[in-house]
Amino acid sequence: MSFDAAQSEYDSADLPRRHTTSKSDDAAPVRAPGRPSPIPLRTLPSLSALQAFQRSGIQLSFRRAARDLALSPSAISHQIRNLEEHFGVRLFARDGRVVRLTAEGERYLEAVTRSLSMLEEASRGLMHQGRGGRRELRVSGLPFFVSTVLIPSLSEFEKRWPDLTLRIESTHEYADFNRADVDVAIRLGRERTAGLRLEPLIEVRGMPVCSPEVAARGISEPEDLARHVLIHVSSQPRAWTAWLKGVGCADLEPRGHLWFDSLPAALDAAEHGLGVALAPHPLINGRKGFGETLVPVGPPCNRSQTYNLVCRPEQYDARWITAFRNWLTQALGRSADPRIN
Repeated sequence: MSFDAAQSEYDSADLPRRHTTSKSDDAAPVRAPGRPSPIPLRTLPSLSALQAFQRSGIQLSFRRAARDLALSPSAISHQIRNLEEHFGVRLFARDGRVVRLTAEGERYLEAVTRSLSMLEEASRGLMHQGRGGRRELRVSGLPFFVSTVLIPSLSEFEKRWPDLTLRIESTHEYADFNRADVDVAIRLGRERTAGLRLEPLIEVRGMPVCSPEVAARGISEPEDLARHVLIHVSSQPRAWTAWLKGVGCADLEPRGHLWFDSLPAALDAAEHGLGVALAPHPLINGRKGFGETLVPVGPPCNRSQTYNLVCRPEQYDARWITAFRNWLTQALGRSADPRIN
């Protein structure tokens, strides 16, 4: 059956039966009062075309949109061209390999993004209803952030949102938003965030910390670090360089270096007296044992980094992500200043 035939059959199913004996009966059928006329489905583009347009509009790159949707760039370009021919308007302005949205494209992108988000939210709601009524929010976070900020406040979150299950992945890997296994991520910095929505959470500055035993050997001035081992995190190889430059000791040579692949491991090593590490201030205030088994021995760095909440732009205003953002703001306040109840 052709699409037009199927559509005709679909439309006629909603209409009262017509007689065929009078000319007046040939007029347009009258729909039952209170029932809106349906939007002709042929005016709506396919879902795949809308997804291709939405990712292209967010990324401003057919190549990156193709990567996001596991398609070829030519397939994306073909979908966009079909949309423009379908509506009779230009959605993108092209200048060689550079594309930008036209005014019509910007308006349509906003509407499509909002509609896809609603469709995703409704679909996930039905899916979880069929699985027992509990929804899931999938969170990817850096291990230090998870242990210091999220875990201490999880019991409060469960009380406030008993029907929402958090699935938290503690990892140093960048969450892949092109797959469907993550809703929000907490990242340090802005790397690999093209096409995603970022919300700054908190600025942190590296602050030297060590065990009380190491501190007792005398670290009253930055120059005293020359007698100690500096503990580094491989993902932030220039952190100590920036801190030493900020205190006027750019040429300082420490007694040695010790490298770890994660911040929690570096802080554990400092706590065990293996050297001096840089801790993110003020979040370090929320770490268990800070001020007792791990103490500061210098000022925070004059350069800062920012923890960001990252999500898909079309899901930013989704109910459960909004709930998570609001709760996270309060959890951050308690971690940065444990005196906050």
